[in-house]
Amino acid sequence: MGYTHAIDSLKGVLITLGTSIGAVMLVYGGIKFAMAFRQMDQQGEHQAVYSVVAGGVLLGLGALVAVLS
Repeated sequence: MGYTHAIDSLKGVLITLGTSIGAVMLVYGGIKFAMAFRQMDQQGEHQAVYSVVAGGVLLGLGALVAVLS
């Protein structure tokens, strides 16, 4: 329908943005984990795992919303 085109476009942009941020967080968390593991820093490992989980959740939510829409 023509009158919902702007909202659909905005929804698509937000889904893409969320999944992109999730992917970046996932990669960044993986790099942080590898560096913390190499330095034997347990606190850094925990923080990196949280980053990886948050990135995975964002990716999953983005994919779920895209499928349900």
